[in-house]
Amino acid sequence: MAHFSESLEGLILLANAPATAADVERTLTLPAPRLILLGSGETPGSSIQHWMINLEEHIICEDIQLSFLSGLAALFSTYYNFNLQYQAEATCTLEFIQRWFIGINPEKGTKAGGVISKRTGKVTQKKKTVNPRVSSLLKKCMDFEWDFI
Repeated sequence: MAHFSESLEGLILLANAPATAADVERTLTLPAPRLILLGSGETPGSSIQHWMINLEEHIICEDIQLSFLSGLAALFSTYYNFNLQYQAEATCTLEFIQRWFIGINPEKGTKAGGVISKRTGKVTQKKKTVNPRVSSLLKKCMDFEWDFI
């Protein structure tokens, strides 16, 4: 996310471990689907104990396996099962994960909806092509991979 200058809150929300789904719904603002990590310690998320997924301001899924990867997989399945576009705050990160780690590489089209304009700070519609920054990082990863085979 740092590579694409995207905020962590665009993909992940942090909460305290003892919180239930009802507590999270009541205390957090739940925008488009997010992976909610519940942890203990002085700062939420310092020691992740479990995760939740939200959709339309409600918790729809809680952890079955206590791993970040299973939470991320559940988040991606939410996007694909409900045919949702990626939120503008994390579009590049989600598209990179989709294309590099999951291997979903459609020849045309993308789940990216809008992008936040650096000039105006507003969400703008974009063409249905791969973001050039995502494409560039994918190419660099492939070049790096070939150098060490």
